Amino acid sequence: MECKVCLNSDANPSIKISDNGLCSICEIYRTNFNRSSLEEEKEFFESFIGNGKKYDIMAGISGGKDSSAMLYTLKKMGFKPLAFTFDIGYYPMHEFSRARAVAKTLGVDYEVIDIRKYLNRNDVNAYRRTAELYSKRCSHELSEEFRRIYLDERRYYSIKSSSSLPVVRTCQLCRRAVIRGYYSEAKKRKIPLVALAINEWAGLSQDYHDKRGYVFSSMRRLKPSIKEGPVHVVHVPFMLRRKLSETRQILKKIGWNLPQGEELIESNSNSCLFARAAETKATRLLGFHPDTPRISREITVGFITKEQGRGALNKIHRSKYSVGSVLSMAKII
Repeated sequence: MECKVCLNSDANPSIKISDNGLCSICEIYRTNFNRSSLEEEKEFFESFIGNGKKYDIMAGISGGKDSSAMLYTLKKMGFKPLAFTFDIGYYPMHEFSRARAVAKTLGVDYEVIDIRKYLNRNDVNAYRRTAELYSKRCSHELSEEFRRIYLDERRYYSIKSSSSLPVVRTCQLCRRAVIRGYYSEAKKRKIPLVALAINEWAGLSQDYHDKRGYVFSSMRRLKPSIKEGPVHVVHVPFMLRRKLSETRQILKKIGWNLPQGEELIESNSNSCLFARAAETKATRLLGFHPDTPRISREITVGFITKEQGRGALNKIHRSKYSVGSVLSMAKII
């Protein structure tokens, strides 16, 4: 059974569909989302405008639709952004040239930052074991193993985890270096904010729950050291309650054109060779596309429609490399 709002279904062992036809995520969101909290976060966010000397915010961009529109928005708000793209070795090379071109068009300084230095031994072991998992031949037993790992990996989704276990969802490994990179690179430059063009709430590792109850926030506060001040990572489109139609209007203003062969809405496999190498096998063995939860959250918050999300998940991204080959070429294993 599929959720009547998003694309989550009971094919995913972590999803329950209630009697009213909503998945557990949509039901919690519909019951607990509070727009006024985002307005308060926006006011706090804007209080940093002009606080820095050369830059007052770092803006993660890929050259895609969302990050390009976000960078334009930050400048219109009055921020002085430093645009950047993280490099972990398995992002397509065209991503960096596109991002650089967008930054140049908007008159923003741009850097490529290698974040492989933020991977520790446990992370590398997890990558290696993930490559071994994906090298196994498809079977009923492997399908059961994939579904068990998919459920188990939710327990160590937090970057505080020291797990070296294999994962099914490739983004789970990537985010370990990414989150550490946000904090360290921002602190190095004495910049208090990192802006991301993510169309969903922050704090997923906390299962959107804190002492106040279920909270759907656009901000994540990073403070791994009690001696250092925090860095706030902000999901700008979610904070602004942006719709795809608004993003389209901005893209038209800045002359952004959809790259040939791509769709406006894509799964992670379009911008990550690791995800692309894993996509087909994971989908077959799990019984659902591994990017379904992320795409569904964009539907839940109203950024895209269910039909647009389904189109993105139905598009097949062929990979000529195995998971192990991608990670080897990236010099991670």
